Formats: sequence, C-alpha cells, structure tokens
Amino acid sequence: MLNVTKMNIPEVLLLEYALKEDHRGISYPNFSKRELEEMGIATEFVEERLYCIKKAGTLYGIHFQNNPRPQTKLLYCTKGRGLDFAIDLRKSSRTYKQWVCVELSPESRKQIYIPAGFGHAFLSLVEDTQLVFRIDNYFNPELERAISYKDDEIKLDIEAASLILSVQDTQAPFLRDSDCNL
Repeated sequence: MLNVTKMNIPEVLLLEYALKEDHRGISYPNFSKRELEEMGIATEFVEERLYCIKKAGTLYGIHFQNNPRPQTKLLYCTKGRGLDFAIDLRKSSRTYKQWVCVELSPESRKQIYIPAGFGHAFLSLVEDTQLVFRIDNYFNPELERAISYKDDEIKLDIEAASLILSVQDTQAPFLRDSDCNL
C-alpha cells in the first residue's frame, strides 16, 4: 500500500510504501506503477540513475532541465542519508522560488516526487551515500542547467562551510542571471 503526502508545495509529494515484516526481515514495494496511478501519479519514467556519493557534505545542484524537455523526478536513498530539495522554478507559479526539503535514507523508506518545472538539489549527510532517481525525460546536455545553491532569492538552508561541489555548481549563476525557461 502506498501513502502519499503533499508537502508545503502541494505538487511535490512524499511517498511511503507500507512494509511487511516477519522473522526473516522486511520487504516492501519500491516502485509500483499501478499504485502510483491509483494515487493520481501517471508519470512514465524512462530512465533511472544512481549516484554513489563518497563524502559527507557533497552537494549536487540546484539542477534542472529546461524546456522543451523538463524532467519529473522520483528520488530515494538506498544507502546513507541526505537532504533532498525541490525548488519551484515555474515563473507562473504562486510558489515560485519556494522550496521544500526532506531527509532521505533507507531506514525511512521515503521517496520524493518532484514534478517538471522544479530544480533539484541533494546534500549527502554521511559518507557512502547512494541516491537513486527516476526521470520521465532523457537527460539532454543541451538543456541541462544549474543555479547557484547560494542564490539570494531562493535562500536554501545549506551550511556552506565545507561543501564538496562540482565545477558546474561552483560556477552556476543566480536564478536572475540564468536562462531558466520553466
């Protein structure tokens, strides 16, 4: 059974599958197209990516894919622990520039559903963290974009003391200087 909770931005959903437990251990579905559709989520995922993050304090994002191929994402953590951020980048939205955050870990079994039009960031909290995400549009390097996690209008709650960043993320523009077209 799938439990779906709307977050502070109602289009971003927190998913939790019921688990079954006995003397052998636990089992639970990790993905059920049928259960998602029964809850009103009819996204057709086409690709799954796995990030194996070596160090605590590693930040990915804020990342998104521009129109005409924005991506809906379904994310969960299979090892370790991290903070997952969904940032509303839809200029016409009443929640534009607002964000939500959820802690993901295998123990919580939580998944976050982030619709197209949102940026995404992930911060590993411990070493050897693994993040899985499913996407509904294939990765397109020509449409890939990043916005600085230090954007003064978005104001992500991230301690910047000793983050591990990619070159793309250290050079990412603020939203007002980007060509975000979501």
